[in-house]
Amino acid sequence: MRSAADVADDGVVERIRGLLPALPEAQRAAARLILDDPAAVARMTILDLADACRISTGSITRFCRSLGLPGYAALRIALASDTGRSEHETWQANIGRQISEHDEIGRVADAVSAAVRQAVGETLARLDLSAVENAAAAIAGARRVEICGVGGSAGMGAEFQQRIFRIGVPAWSWSDTQIALTGAALLGPTDVLVALSHSGRTREVTDLAAEAASRGATTVAITNDHDSPLARRVDLVLATTARTDGPGHHTILSRHAQMAVLDLLYIAVAQRTYDQTTEAMAATTEAVRPYKHDRPDD
Repeated sequence: MRSAADVADDGVVERIRGLLPALPEAQRAAARLILDDPAAVARMTILDLADACRISTGSITRFCRSLGLPGYAALRIALASDTGRSEHETWQANIGRQISEHDEIGRVADAVSAAVRQAVGETLARLDLSAVENAAAAIAGARRVEICGVGGSAGMGAEFQQRIFRIGVPAWSWSDTQIALTGAALLGPTDVLVALSHSGRTREVTDLAAEAASRGATTVAITNDHDSPLARRVDLVLATTARTDGPGHHTILSRHAQMAVLDLLYIAVAQRTYDQTTEAMAATTEAVRPYKHDRPDD
């Protein structure tokens, strides 16, 4: 049995074209679809390809073996290589075009620094400050604040929850969607839900915002897409501006842009609850003082 790399070196598309006349009818259906658009098939699951060709997954597996491949996963790898979807493109999609695998660490640091400065600067320059003020006022006066996000956005939401909780705002952040939906269902007109999603298309977050809105709560979205499904379902949109072509754009830039907005929102809430905030800060600082590592007696 040949490896995907071996078949890719030969050119899997040309190999399929050469074998086409001798293949059984069911396998020819898969072969024709691959020859029509190999890049699209490289992105399909085996079930997607079976549905598209109206054949069984077993026929696809036998087709792969006819090519000398162990299975469908190997075929996808070979097709990806054959159509230019190589490791280089995977790197660019996840790290960015500004940084190569050969760059020195100083060059990487400069690229990341420039991209973060640009993302934060553009976000704050274009941010709807009246929406920030309205969101801060709603949070400052809320009976309860629920904060939701998935993946990296969940981490940003959890940090924001800890910060406003420390200044006396009754806030909760959940990692379990069903528990979060339970919390959203218990909200009312004096409550707030803050939803974080870089794309604005995360179904769980959009559903949570819709549930909170149906209960009369004020809903706030922090998203990079002002026209996304999430943005269309909330009362206030705090839009980030993180470009999709920066280094590590799906992780680095979105996090920094979100945190810039959350930092601004946190300070705006603290300003509106000054007496409560200063009292809470003093109390919480004193409570954790014995556990700080910079104690004089350590």
